Amino acid sequence: MKILVVQGNPNPESFTHANAMHYVDVAKQNGHQVSIIDLSQDNFDPVLRYGYHKHMDDESYPKYVQDLIAKADHIAFFFPVWWSAEPSVLKGLIDRTLTPRFAYSRDNESGKIKKLLTGKTADVFITSHAPTIFYKSIFGNVIFRWKNMILNYCGIKMQHGFVLGKMDDPKKDTAQRRQKYMQKCANTLIK
Repeated sequence: MKILVVQGNPNPESFTHANAMHYVDVAKQNGHQVSIIDLSQDNFDPVLRYGYHKHMDDESYPKYVQDLIAKADHIAFFFPVWWSAEPSVLKGLIDRTLTPRFAYSRDNESGKIKKLLTGKTADVFITSHAPTIFYKSIFGNVIFRWKNMILNYCGIKMQHGFVLGKMDDPKKDTAQRRQKYMQKCANTLIK
């Protein structure tokens, strides 16, 4: 399987980054072809300056990412939740790559949306300082938003959505707990 890993934490020394790289290692060990977008390393302007009314001067990186998305069978997103959403660099990547005529199109007469990335699957692996239950509730459901308002809007079927909450809680956040979460994420590769 061709897997695209999107590491969305701008800090290369974060647990999110370590989790994504562990996933990459396990995927390769299992014989998958893996491509990586590492937003802690890549030089990328996340600001969609003109909306979708006009292209920006340099579209080379978004086009590169679109090419990786087009080739991928499965996409794994890794990111922390900051202020009830993904980091701005990852939001910018979504804004600049899941664009009209690549990820979806709209029929001018009927207004219906055509999903252009059908046949692909995705997983979303999140960390948060808030309790895990918060992000599964109506008030902060990041998983619901990613599954239905981002991925499904383009035709990508979400398979797994995991949240590790209470990060940095001295009573709950242990190395063993983090390792268990990393293994849980990597275990989605075993079928």
